[in-house]
Amino acid sequence: METKNHIFQTAMELIATKGYEEIKIREICRQAGVSVGAFYHYFPSKNDLLIEMYSLADLFFAEQVRDRLENLDFYHKIVEFFTIYAQYNEKTGVSVVKQLYHVENRLLIQKGRGMQQALTKIIEAGQAAGKICTDIPADEITEYLFIAARGVIYYWCLHDGGYDLQGFMRGYMGRLVKIFLK
Repeated sequence: METKNHIFQTAMELIATKGYEEIKIREICRQAGVSVGAFYHYFPSKNDLLIEMYSLADLFFAEQVRDRLENLDFYHKIVEFFTIYAQYNEKTGVSVVKQLYHVENRLLIQKGRGMQQALTKIIEAGQAAGKICTDIPADEITEYLFIAARGVIYYWCLHDGGYDLQGFMRGYMGRLVKIFLK
């Protein structure tokens, strides 16, 4: 696992400086000090680096974020969820995030990801408690909110990360979430 993490971190650094399309597997291996065979042992293709990035994000939201939201009301759970989402993107870095926001990246809209499932569970609980509208299914509300949040992230990328993404996300989603409350 240490070698896999080292290769992944090296690739993320190269993506941040050169862009995903510009880096080659040989370059990642040379920079990481590993063989090309070692790369392919952990990542069957360069695209698997992106899959790993999404898997780590999904795992983070599924395992850690839900606990951080435990004592909040449903409105604040959802707003804080997206504030953490913004924080996660800031931590990833604007140069890497820019590489993810293009029309060929179908991973952004893949159904059933852990991140979306975590939010859907929050919304379902809010619906069961009578706090969130039930005329729209929870998974649709999740999709609407992620579309908006990704727009905020894209806008942040267009501005080269030049403003407080967490604050902007908190305000934007705070206004948007209100339309789903009872």
